[in-house]
Amino acid sequence: MPARNARARLPQTAAAVLLLAAGCAGPDTPAQGNTDAGAAQPESGGAPTMPATPPNIVVILTDDLGYGDIGAYGAKRIRTPNIDRLAAAGLRFTQGYASANVCSPSRAGLMTGRYAIRSGLAFKVVDAEATHGLPEAEETLGELVKRQGYRTLYLGKWHLGNFPEHFPLKHGFDGFFGAPASNDMPNFALYDGEALVEQPVDQSTLTRRYTDRAVRFITENADAPFMLFLAHTFPHIPLYASEEFLGKSGAGLYGDTVEELDWSTGQVLAALEEQGIAENTLVIFTSDNGPFFEGGTGGLRGGKGTSWDGGYRVPLIASWPDVIAAGRVTGAMAMNIDLLPTIADILGLETAAATVDGRSLLPVFRGADESAHDFLYYFNNERVVGVRSQDWKYVTHAYYLGSLGAFEKFDQLPGFAAPYEMLLDADGIHGEAYSYADRFPGMLNEHKNALMSARRHFDALRTHDLEETYPR
Repeated sequence: MPARNARARLPQTAAAVLLLAAGCAGPDTPAQGNTDAGAAQPESGGAPTMPATPPNIVVILTDDLGYGDIGAYGAKRIRTPNIDRLAAAGLRFTQGYASANVCSPSRAGLMTGRYAIRSGLAFKVVDAEATHGLPEAEETLGELVKRQGYRTLYLGKWHLGNFPEHFPLKHGFDGFFGAPASNDMPNFALYDGEALVEQPVDQSTLTRRYTDRAVRFITENADAPFMLFLAHTFPHIPLYASEEFLGKSGAGLYGDTVEELDWSTGQVLAALEEQGIAENTLVIFTSDNGPFFEGGTGGLRGGKGTSWDGGYRVPLIASWPDVIAAGRVTGAMAMNIDLLPTIADILGLETAAATVDGRSLLPVFRGADESAHDFLYYFNNERVVGVRSQDWKYVTHAYYLGSLGAFEKFDQLPGFAAPYEMLLDADGIHGEAYSYADRFPGMLNEHKNALMSARRHFDALRTHDLEETYPR
């Protein structure tokens, strides 16, 4: 199976805002970008001129946020004016994907640019009893930018290891304030560096505390290139919001929580603007997978823990005033594993790993409307169960083992999930309920062959025997 290193074109550095958020997609139509006053202007060859100075980078990662929970993607009962403003200022992807349908594997993919099976984190999530974590040998986003002298801080949920030897401090981040575990786990605790500072945690104040630290970091480091990774705890359950936001949305406590996340995003953007560095900052807002039962999928089938697009497809918004024209929408497929090679490309760096599964999104940022991927792969645990091309999706198994208890057994029931191989239209206009396998046998075989090729490659990396669970 082909896998390419991120290839640096020229040493390129610039400001950017990349917004990603998990969930499912609605019936968006890809459109060519428009150029607004003050937005990036193309050079004579058509692509925008690249700035000469290194960008600051801000990654905002939400937890279980639905594609349909953001106004820019169709939300009606939840107000997200700051995220919507970011989308209007940049590029919105309608075919953006997480690299897994649950927390830890997706975060490993985002952090390394590699499917989680390569780092040993594809099987289930890092639970409260786990002693393993992200291997030291994996190059992370933090370590990548440290090669260019960046100051780095990780705030919020980590979920890539419970013990200090796996904390962000060991993976390229100068500081860490947050929680190694998920907020529904018995070991949920708040750390400052490697020091335990709070357990039990007052979760109603978490979003505000993370935000205050983020604003302080931006203010104190405005004179040097920095990477801020802000990984919110919410809207993963149990849900909490501060008193200021309780009862204010039209979608109950879930909506209150999301509206506070939008406030947080606004505070970060305001801090960048106040320091005069907004034009030269790459901000990334994302979620790790699709929503659980409380969230909105924007009309796609399934949700967190499934290989339907409700579990994998995520909002992806990139705003980079010096490079990306405002108001663009693209249908080019992308995945969170693309972030690391994108940043490597911007900085003119080669990736340390011999195999990186992601592809640089910089050409799309600069005006291209085609994906660099031929195929994207869907995993349930360590098993490749689906393959996605630009126009089609082939799926053989729909639920993630162990993630949904009895619900995963529905996958074996005719008419409910994927009791047989299904060839689906990638836009999801039929709700992934209608298979084109009989009508397009050639396309079916092409995608089936791609899936089998991926299995031959990735099965050699598996640490658990799942043949009885995933026989197809």
